[in-house]
Amino acid sequence: MDLDPGTGSGPLAGVRVAEISGVVMAPMAGRLLAKLGATVVKVEPPHGDVVRNIGARVAPGMSGAAHSLGDGKYNIAIDMSTEEGLAELRVILGSADIIVTNHLPSRRRRFGLDWESVRAINPRAILCTAQGHASDSTMADTPAYDDTVQAASGVCDIYSKSEGRPRYAPYVMADKICALTIVYSVLAALHHRNTHGRGQWVDVPMVDVMVDFNLAEQLNEFSFIPPRGPAGWHRTLAPSRRPHRCVDGWVCVLPYSDRNWGDFLRIAGVDCEAGNVPFATNQERNDNMEDVQAIISGYAAERTTREILRECGSVGVPVQQVRTLESLVEDDYLRERGTVQEIRHPLGHSYFRTTPNISFTDSPLRPVRPATSVDADREEVTRRW
Repeated sequence: MDLDPGTGSGPLAGVRVAEISGVVMAPMAGRLLAKLGATVVKVEPPHGDVVRNIGARVAPGMSGAAHSLGDGKYNIAIDMSTEEGLAELRVILGSADIIVTNHLPSRRRRFGLDWESVRAINPRAILCTAQGHASDSTMADTPAYDDTVQAASGVCDIYSKSEGRPRYAPYVMADKICALTIVYSVLAALHHRNTHGRGQWVDVPMVDVMVDFNLAEQLNEFSFIPPRGPAGWHRTLAPSRRPHRCVDGWVCVLPYSDRNWGDFLRIAGVDCEAGNVPFATNQERNDNMEDVQAIISGYAAERTTREILRECGSVGVPVQQVRTLESLVEDDYLRERGTVQEIRHPLGHSYFRTTPNISFTDSPLRPVRPATSVDADREEVTRRW
């Protein structure tokens, strides 16, 4: 990929993105924009992003997360504590279409990453700032990470309502959901810029985004004033809602519709003569989730994975084998599609690369350049940007 506009691939070819960020949220957004064809320059401090040194490394600063989150980007290290570094940064900001940063508001002003400073040098830019709370709120400078946002936005309480005690999701949830929010927000702002000729500031407050995400269905009967019941989406909160053990592994069997349920009961050998269908409606199944799951569990316990996939598949009941993370990199479908690829890095090692593998008929995507080490692309960035 060339740094000159218009030479990339994908629907965002020619769009320039400056990512001044660290950890997961904003880097994930930059990664997705790069996968869609944008030219993304990641600005890191001289010591590198913290994720570079989390877990095993095959080269200095090249952890598994660094490979994934740095995919498709050009890398330059800038010491923003110096005037020379800030001057370098202003050059990059001056020609960017989109600027993404997760620095807190007080730090943004110091680095010239506030909207007033950015607009002065590049009024057509889209500046996206993302942090725990809204930039115009009294909590603007409150530090936030994935766990704290899960706690503040109700994620931990959803687990409490399901399992009896609060906990965190066992993966980076808030950062990645907010990364998707960054992407659709900057693309909306880019459309507005291309229509009206003006850039703008987009602020993505993580807690607000996650509260909306969680309450969309979880507020449920508590939506009404006065409430018609407690908060929580009953089907998903049921402790019995889980994969089921079968003879040789685990499966997810989900007879969701009323027709699915009737078809499932027949292959499970449940007597439904004379129209006597237990829990015949979706509402009844939601209200009696323990009993419903017990029927599915009894069915699965007597069959192999292959038998369950065949029987449920034959009547259109949604079913999937529970896959391990490790098995996904060898999955025939994913490898054939290129969703998971085994590639050779220019530094000499092999690794697995993944992509969301979205298809575009008129602007097809091509594989992006591999992640690079800290400051590896300085010459190309300074020469062409």
